[in-house]
Amino acid sequence: MKTISTKTIIIWIAVLILSMPEITIAQKDCDLKKEKDGIKVYSCLTENSEFKTVKAEFILNATIDQYINTVLDVASYGEWHYRSVNPRLLKKISDMELIYYTQVSAPWPINNRDLILRLNLSVDEITKVLTITLECIPEYLPATENVVRVPKLYSKMTFTPINESKLKVDYSIHVDPGGQIPAWIANMFSTQGPYETFKNLKDRLE
Repeated sequence: MKTISTKTIIIWIAVLILSMPEITIAQKDCDLKKEKDGIKVYSCLTENSEFKTVKAEFILNATIDQYINTVLDVASYGEWHYRSVNPRLLKKISDMELIYYTQVSAPWPINNRDLILRLNLSVDEITKVLTITLECIPEYLPATENVVRVPKLYSKMTFTPINESKLKVDYSIHVDPGGQIPAWIANMFSTQGPYETFKNLKDRLE
């Protein structure tokens, strides 16, 4: 039986944590794990869970409308979501809510993960802050053969306007990846995926 290398585990965990965007559960004891290209990524202890919450913050040179157009274009996720495979829209509920499918490419011999996510957007009429939430709905479609369905995910992202073309972004995500990946390993390598995705996002919009 082949042993899964540490490098393989690192790549897989990095991919999974950012196939989806943030969370509003009780958080404490956050440690800064990565700071590069203006992006800070933290790992936080989370009440009632062995899996840590990942948080990120950065400044984005873009407008609210630009990001809304980007996040609603599910078919383009593979161009900037780290290792996203076959993203597709399943149902458009409204102009600000939809359900989509995506798969996370994992290095052999780890099975790919897939996710079915409900995306909600809202803009505060007074502050103009954009809030985006993602929630996993794993029972929406039958399971895919040889792919592990992610059972739990909640993510939250806020975009606060600094001026007409600059946004402060705050992001958090809490995810149970399913399968046989121990929590301590997932926690150890959970910050690379958000960094890669947000760097791609900055490059795409700026």
